[in-house]
Amino acid sequence: MNETNWSCVCADDWSARDLRAEACCYLKRYADPGASDLNGAEAIVGELLANVVKHGAPPFGACIDWCEEQATFCISDRGDATRLLYAVPDRFAESGRGLLMVRALGGQFVVDPPCPDRRGLRVVVQLPVWKRVKTAA
Repeated sequence: MNETNWSCVCADDWSARDLRAEACCYLKRYADPGASDLNGAEAIVGELLANVVKHGAPPFGACIDWCEEQATFCISDRGDATRLLYAVPDRFAESGRGLLMVRALGGQFVVDPPCPDRRGLRVVVQLPVWKRVKTAA
């Protein structure tokens, strides 16, 4: 883990359970708390992790890239990827709101569709988190 990126690969669903906490600790360490929505970022990371564990297949890869001032979160899996985007669920449905929540929290995202030579999906989302400005000591 360093100031510009964080990454992790999980071989199974069980090991993916710690990714949310690890990603959020990294964000809190380097984020500008006054300009960032860390709770929103945690919700986005949590929703995308839940989606990849529920709908994808291991190994799962996740990374946060901070080459720009705003953090970018990427998550990928090796599942069958039978559907990319979900329709608006029935108001009584118990699931199906994950990507809608990501969008509502300000996360602009891109879904890379599966291709013939690769299984799974990759989702890249900008988090509502900005890098802390370094000050001279």
